[in-house]
Amino acid sequence: MASLKASLPPFLYTKRLTLELFDYSETHYDCLLAAMNSPTAHNSMGDYGVRTPAQFDALNFATRLSPSTCEGRVPDTDIYYLLRMGHKSGPLMGAVSLAQRAASTPPDMGWCILEPFMGQGYAAEAAEELLRLAREELGVKEIVSWPGIRNQRSIRVAQKIGFVEGGSINTSDGTLIVVYILPGMVFDSVINLSLWGEEKNDMLQQL
Repeated sequence: MASLKASLPPFLYTKRLTLELFDYSETHYDCLLAAMNSPTAHNSMGDYGVRTPAQFDALNFATRLSPSTCEGRVPDTDIYYLLRMGHKSGPLMGAVSLAQRAASTPPDMGWCILEPFMGQGYAAEAAEELLRLAREELGVKEIVSWPGIRNQRSIRVAQKIGFVEGGSINTSDGTLIVVYILPGMVFDSVINLSLWGEEKNDMLQQL
């Protein structure tokens, strides 16, 4: 079986950004954890209690793509691309990601931007390129996003890159979240799911 990691280019490029594949370095962890734990992120997304690289890795390991989702590739890596302003040496600004919470559900796309760079269209620009990579190069046919009702900025990002309202998810804490889907997809019913994957609780308890 082909490797998912080997299929991911180390860099992607947009008009204003360089997207750098997550390399598990301290610099990358620092950026990702800072973006997830900013006051704005906690207010709009909620606080998931992820503070350390080990916690971050555990959550992502539980939400890697299934082989059937990406043309049989071995899910041997997490799909995060960190955003840099301009060239490869530009400042880190946040990240876009693709994860799969359960084998029976489509993978979902997310984005998280550091506060100084919010509101300038960077998330949509990067997410659009990751969406292209996933569909055209990895063979991922169906992708969703669920920003959360309070996360109006992320809802606008989802809509800007082509997602439309198309279903609901009951999260493990009882919250009902609207799902945004790609046109032509069918997401017919309310499903129950942990946003951090089926194995979340077991894995986190070991940390």
